[in-house]
Amino acid sequence: MSMYTKPTLLAIAVFIVTTLLYSTFEAESDGFTLIGFPLTFNKYTEGKIDPSDIGLAHIGFNTSNFLLDMLVLLVFVWGFNFIWIKYLKKP
Repeated sequence: MSMYTKPTLLAIAVFIVTTLLYSTFEAESDGFTLIGFPLTFNKYTEGKIDPSDIGLAHIGFNTSNFLLDMLVLLVFVWGFNFIWIKYLKKP
């Protein structure tokens, strides 16, 4: 197993858990389901919205926010690998 595998998997797991903790799942009760950390990349609702306001609600998948979230994930992975190798790996 590579020395980068454990910290990379740990960083991905932390990122997924953080994303789920900061997400809201309220679409069933006329609210919004918002998924994404630190930026919301998916917004969904089952509530009634005035057709003229649909464009203002920005409902759906936001590709640019998703790509920025993946960039944050890469920084997480780099940071976890740096800490793992610099401070936690025993010689």
